[in-house]
Amino acid sequence: MAYVTYRGKNASLRLYSIRFEPAKPVLVEDSVVLEKLHEHPDFEVNAEKVIPLEDLTVPQLKDKAKKAGIEGFADMKKPELINELKALEGGGVPDADSNTP
Repeated sequence: MAYVTYRGKNASLRLYSIRFEPAKPVLVEDSVVLEKLHEHPDFEVNAEKVIPLEDLTVPQLKDKAKKAGIEGFADMKKPELINELKALEGGGVPDADSNTP
């Protein structure tokens, strides 16, 4: 499993049934696909890179929130998702100005 970032010139690219957008990291779990993308000059594959939550898309954040067991994630906006996920990572509580129920 690794994050793959597309560095090509196209607006987006679908390859191996995965949609890539420039400079947006995508989590790829298939090791065969990762090997092929690693050899491709337009892709950056980084298995150890930690992607900042702010760089993830809303669907990626919602997926992380779902896996983390955050209730009400489906109705949250990006800042709320980031706040809740950071609170879980740090073991703290969300900011007081969070609009989560």
